[in-house]
Amino acid sequence: MLRAWSPWLAAMLCGLLLAGCAGTLPQTRPIPEDETREAMRVWTTYIRREQPAALDADLRLRWDVLGSAGAIDTVLQMKQPAWLRLAVNDPLGRSLVLVVSDGRTFTYVDNRQGVVYRGGTDSAFWRRHVPDTIQATDLFLYLGGRIDPKQVHWVRPSLDVDGQGYWYVWRDKRAVDHHLLLDRRTGAIQRHLLVDRFEKALLDLHYSGVVGVAAADSGRDTTFSWPQLLKISGEAISGTVEVDVQKIYGFTLRGANPFRLSLPPHFLLEEVD
Repeated sequence: MLRAWSPWLAAMLCGLLLAGCAGTLPQTRPIPEDETREAMRVWTTYIRREQPAALDADLRLRWDVLGSAGAIDTVLQMKQPAWLRLAVNDPLGRSLVLVVSDGRTFTYVDNRQGVVYRGGTDSAFWRRHVPDTIQATDLFLYLGGRIDPKQVHWVRPSLDVDGQGYWYVWRDKRAVDHHLLLDRRTGAIQRHLLVDRFEKALLDLHYSGVVGVAAADSGRDTTFSWPQLLKISGEAISGTVEVDVQKIYGFTLRGANPFRLSLPPHFLLEEVD
């Protein structure tokens, strides 16, 4: 059934679900000894920054993949650690595709064909879009330009060749090397590159711009930020994909109801593995 998917849908899923990408190892130089403390202060501020628990946003997805170029509007709702709801709409606002997942299972509703695909996130069907190196709990973090501090045990800082940012390198428990670039002045994330032990770039994520929204949390107001634009490129998608945040409604979602579906009784249900 995967072969019947349209090019824009394949591109959208590759981009949003972070299919593996190739990239180039960053060019760096050692940090002067008297600047090491400042580099680590920037890093500590970044990893200690409070993270939102959820996201409710409108996105504009653009792609140029395998000779197919275009854009489409989507509504994305996510909740940590791994809840996902993605609605793809046509220009008139009608739902074309709806995907929900709790991190262990997923349901894919194709309103055009009247078909529902359902299976596990460990299935071959799901892994056609999400590589083994990307776990369900990574998706929220990577889209938001964040990391899981528990994955970082020892980090090595360096300067990029232009001296505008600090690179930080560490290896996670899956033997993947992370190269993360933070702005030298603001501490904002600019790039996150994941490289395997063969020096193959698994992900190359470029971030720019910031969207900030105040969120009520337990009676107090907290302002969270989210990258305004995420650019993904690499051999795995044979082109480029952009995730452009158009509007953020908030960083709070109550309960799990948004991530549950009542399937239309006349749709064909196909269990996939």
